[in-house]
Amino acid sequence: MNARRTMLVASAAALMSTPIWALPSQASPGHGKGHPPSTTPVGPPHPSPSDADEHGHGQAKGRSNGAAHPGSSHKCLPHGVAFIVAGRLVHQMLVKNSDGTYTGTVTLKVTHTNRHAAGEKQGAPEKTYSLTSVRVTFGLRDVNGDGTVGLDDVKEGDRAKLIGKVTKLARKCNSGTFTPQTTIRKVLFNAPS
Repeated sequence: MNARRTMLVASAAALMSTPIWALPSQASPGHGKGHPPSTTPVGPPHPSPSDADEHGHGQAKGRSNGAAHPGSSHKCLPHGVAFIVAGRLVHQMLVKNSDGTYTGTVTLKVTHTNRHAAGEKQGAPEKTYSLTSVRVTFGLRDVNGDGTVGLDDVKEGDRAKLIGKVTKLARKCNSGTFTPQTTIRKVLFNAPS
């Protein structure tokens, strides 16, 4: 029993004292297949600037004219960001579509926005939004007692929130001809608090 314990301790000590460079590498599958690492450069030397265009080198990637400014990168394409506007309902003219969505206009007295819709608070306090095929959620009670909550239960002064997307460009991009497009996808009506 003592001999076994001694052999076990000796084996553990030998394994712990083995340097890491002596163990086979698991991280680099290409090494150890009979090919030593290359230390010589592959191919001809890099072309000089005078013959760079002849070989297709020297041009900016993805641009044929070699422009160095990133104004045409994918970052400068319009992308959608959250657009949220909330306030008191002034007027609504929504019509239910056959698929359960609604189309029409909603007029709000804007009181809250997210940062992408902050411009909606400026100017006239009442803003009218045209909506096409939006989902509507009614957080109201059945005011008229017909057994369902719908547009007939929405009244002036109710809280309303419009949720959608607005297109935006990155800050460093040229926005000369760009006009943001706002798309509302959801409207929430709630009772006044």
